[in-house]
Amino acid sequence: MLLKKFWRSKSGNFALLLGMGLPAILSAVAFAVDVSTIMRAKSNLQNALDSANLASSHLGDLEITRNDAFDRYFQANIVGHGELANAQATLTVDRGVNYVKTKAVASADVNLNFAFLFGQNKHIVVDASAVESNNQLEVVLVLDNTGSMAGARMTALRTATKSLLDTLEATKSPTRQVRASLVPFVTAVNVNGDGFDPSWIDMHGKSSTNGINFPVIKGKRPNHMALFKQLGLKGGWNDSGWKGCVEARPGAYNVSDTPPDPSKPDSLFVPYFAPDDPAPAATPSGAYGNSATSYNNSYLDDTVDDEKVKQPGVNTLDIDLSDLTTADAPSRKDMEKVAKYVAPTRKIVTETGSTITVGPNRSCPTPVVPLTDDFDKLRKAASQMTEWNGSGTNVSEGLSWGMRVLSPGEPYTDGAPFKTVGVSKIVLLLTDGENVVYGASNEPTKSDYTSYGYLADGRFGSDNQATAARNVDGWTKSVCTQLKNQGVQIYTMVLQSDTAANRTLYSACASEPGDYYAVNDPAKLPNVFLQIANKFSKLQLTN
Repeated sequence: MLLKKFWRSKSGNFALLLGMGLPAILSAVAFAVDVSTIMRAKSNLQNALDSANLASSHLGDLEITRNDAFDRYFQANIVGHGELANAQATLTVDRGVNYVKTKAVASADVNLNFAFLFGQNKHIVVDASAVESNNQLEVVLVLDNTGSMAGARMTALRTATKSLLDTLEATKSPTRQVRASLVPFVTAVNVNGDGFDPSWIDMHGKSSTNGINFPVIKGKRPNHMALFKQLGLKGGWNDSGWKGCVEARPGAYNVSDTPPDPSKPDSLFVPYFAPDDPAPAATPSGAYGNSATSYNNSYLDDTVDDEKVKQPGVNTLDIDLSDLTTADAPSRKDMEKVAKYVAPTRKIVTETGSTITVGPNRSCPTPVVPLTDDFDKLRKAASQMTEWNGSGTNVSEGLSWGMRVLSPGEPYTDGAPFKTVGVSKIVLLLTDGENVVYGASNEPTKSDYTSYGYLADGRFGSDNQATAARNVDGWTKSVCTQLKNQGVQIYTMVLQSDTAANRTLYSACASEPGDYYAVNDPAKLPNVFLQIANKFSKLQLTN
């Protein structure tokens, strides 16, 4: 009876149950606390190891320096983590022909609050690995400087280019050479910068395309360099007035890296010379503009020689006096009169804020900067890039000169031979529109003057603007194929111009489909540039 009452009694049940369950509750709390401590300890140990591994992976360091750096960074990152005891780490290095791989392992004892649950302590082990290519880098930026790049696009391009150059400079080391080049392009490319050699240029009118827009007198065509000198302009190469842009070479030379050879005149580069256009009707002589249908480049007085009938695309100053006798040539007085009316090549700001040039150097951008490790020079050149209206967009010209910069042969000779072991060659191409032949469609010339002359000259393979532009697409694709066949990695970007035609052309041009980038917001361009740079220049943790 008493036993039954005892079992049925409810007084003191809570205390009894608490006494029976307290050890289990305390054990659960202790387990949770120590599990949390172990997880935190493992995370802290992993972070310390990752940091030490990255910090020690500098390609210019000697092995002893690399290991010393690893040890210093590891110990510095362990300090302050009292839960870690007896922490140790080791680093092993695997050097390949064109890479450095590092493998690091760390271990530690975790000081637990309830050690009896796990023994005296808990021993943990973590590992980390990293890889960095130690290839030498040759990076060429082929950048659209056409008029449509005005405003936010050009601002973003300058910012993005500077950021990429900063990133590349940071990857240099005593044992890793990193060089870069800028190739701004419009319809033509300007070579009158570092490394320029006059031997590349057809100075004497020998090429089959030199002077084709001027009349033949006494069996001779005037050559472009002579015309620049006769205009009396100042500045440019040798104070001749020629800014430095060159025309596309004829035939199969147009998109090749065949070295210029004086014994083969068509392999030389003809100085770009945009002829004086007739002044538009009801417009004063010296007019300029950016019309898609009319003449845009009138810079001489067309009435200097009353006996001469001015023809479209024919310059009043069309005779090389050095090649003709006094009897054949206009009088010196007439020549001086012509020079008086010359509108020197200049940039002028229109009401819309875009830039237009007038004169024989129309639409000629800033010069190529060949491969260099002088990143201050590159940044300065990038800051000077600006947009240039007129004449159209010719990506094949920009890419062709990008290829010539990377090539070890003339005209530029700074590049390592293609497919050299330990050297990575990279091309980054940016454009904001489709290839286009622009201007004067309603006039006999059919276009503004371009690196292929006028559309009516037939050098585009058609006198139809749309067909000619698609031919330029074909040349662009040809250069991409040549570069890829030589082992060059190509990244392509289109800025606010992800059209079906561009998507097809530039995704095929890129080395991989994922190397084509469509950027719709100019403000995001710097991030895209850095994303690409990180693909071939940055150290990466692999585990």
